[in-house]
Amino acid sequence: MGLLKKGRRPLRMSAPRVGCPFCWEWLPPPKSQWKVFSGEGCRGGQCKCGVFFVLDEIGRGGGQALLDALALACDGDLDRALKLESGKDYQVKTKPLKETRATTGPSKGRASPQAGPKVWAVKLEE
Repeated sequence: MGLLKKGRRPLRMSAPRVGCPFCWEWLPPPKSQWKVFSGEGCRGGQCKCGVFFVLDEIGRGGGQALLDALALACDGDLDRALKLESGKDYQVKTKPLKETRATTGPSKGRASPQAGPKVWAVKLEE
């Protein structure tokens, strides 16, 4: 008898509910995005207030997430995204994802408040 039982599906975590760092409304569920900097795509979307966001689910790809969010905000135009200047052309804010997953095993050391999964949000200046 195998370890996997027939007819059982793996548990799927629902998308975390996170408030927009700019307007504090709930962000819509993230979708797979392909007009981004990374070749493998990412999960993100756009808030009602116009902010573009990307999930950094691992918490270690902040630079990649920022580039993906900028490319998403520029509708996939990577040249334009790379020419934007922080503070002048766009504002960026991050917000931690507070998921309800149980952790197993002992934790070693202290986690920094900046560590962990985050939402990267980019607001273009008009």
